[in-house]
Amino acid sequence: MNHEIREYKNPINKNIEFDLEKIEELGKLREDENFEFRAYLKGEDLDKIDKIVHRLNIEISNQVDCTTCGNCCMKLKPCITDQDIMKLSHRLNLSPQQIKVDYIEIDEGEQYFRNLPCSFLKEKKCTIYSDRPKNCSSYPHLHKKRFISRLWGVIENYSICPIVFNVFEKLKTELNYR
Repeated sequence: MNHEIREYKNPINKNIEFDLEKIEELGKLREDENFEFRAYLKGEDLDKIDKIVHRLNIEISNQVDCTTCGNCCMKLKPCITDQDIMKLSHRLNLSPQQIKVDYIEIDEGEQYFRNLPCSFLKEKKCTIYSDRPKNCSSYPHLHKKRFISRLWGVIENYSICPIVFNVFEKLKTELNYR
């Protein structure tokens, strides 16, 4: 893989990890710990955890420029709705059926972008940014309620997204986990 694409550094805060290779490596090394922390969180107060995660998400995401990272666009296939397909159809001046033929795959009844990295990613920039799918604009989903109910996805994204990685690690610290 091209190292230039994998390397992402942000000079704003040295207390936040931005190195994508290190984040991926730590994700593998901490896999058991993260699953144990997931089990621990299941016993915590849902509203308390949401408040902490939402605060951490704002703190950390304000220091991360996702357009200089793009790792999610390189590693994940977002779920695509029919409404997303209609927006893309208008944006690209193609029929919804042609969008499906050219860009979409179906797995277990769900629609996803077919290619990795995303076909719309050029030089770490989304070429359809203003019309990107809702699942993309919502990523990494840490602003949503019921964080504890979405921990499988959080653990999956831990090795991919600097925001998720740092929020999860700071959550461990704030809860005095281990």
